[in-house]
Amino acid sequence: MQAIILAAGMGRRLGEYTRNNTKCMVPVNGVPMIDRLLRQLGELNLKRVVIVVGYQAENLTEHIKSLDLGGLKVEYVENPVYERTNNIYSLALAKKQLTEDDTLLIESDLMLDDSILPMIVGNPYPNIALVAKYQTWMDGTMVQIDDDSNIVNFIPKKAFKYSQTDSYYKTVNVYKFSREFSTHKYVPFLDAYCKALGNNEYYEQVLRVICMLNTSDLKALPVDGAKWYESDDKADIDVASSIFAQGRERLEKY
Repeated sequence: MQAIILAAGMGRRLGEYTRNNTKCMVPVNGVPMIDRLLRQLGELNLKRVVIVVGYQAENLTEHIKSLDLGGLKVEYVENPVYERTNNIYSLALAKKQLTEDDTLLIESDLMLDDSILPMIVGNPYPNIALVAKYQTWMDGTMVQIDDDSNIVNFIPKKAFKYSQTDSYYKTVNVYKFSREFSTHKYVPFLDAYCKALGNNEYYEQVLRVICMLNTSDLKALPVDGAKWYESDDKADIDVASSIFAQGRERLEKY
């Protein structure tokens, strides 16, 4: 198994935090988010990690070179037009790697509890999206699932309905795809979607199309209270710092 990390974005909403660094290099409780994520990935039995870089790519690659990653092999794919594209294009640039092995797909601005990645890797289902039951603070793509934990619908922001929130789960932006799923379903639909609608879209939209065909075999795996947080702006960094603070540091924050 391998991991693909999407880290090409600029993180404009983080202001001075990302003036000279990528979004994933912003520290939470003194540790850059990418350091924490690579440490967690290094504890799994992975063949390699592929990182899609864009904004401040050189700073990020030099930073990662300075880390002690043990035997974890890191490769890079560059998105040279990161400022004009969205994550669908960043993932499309790594489509060859996506079809070479079973894959964990992860956004680089996530803070995850140490239990989360082993949870998805150890689950017997080959194609999984990590999800969390909807709460009012959550924003972004939602899903609906059936009684067998199959994802039956992806709900983008523009289709969000408050009247249906009892049935919503928030995507955590961590996925596990089998090589077969990527090769025969996801990548062909990814190519078609980009050609039809352009490169300034989100890769979840491709999953939405596949799920509409009722043949996706994509399961939802709830995180069941395990800590996670996505950091898009300065307020998010503060919240993530509080959530993941430990011991005396946590007491001082409160």
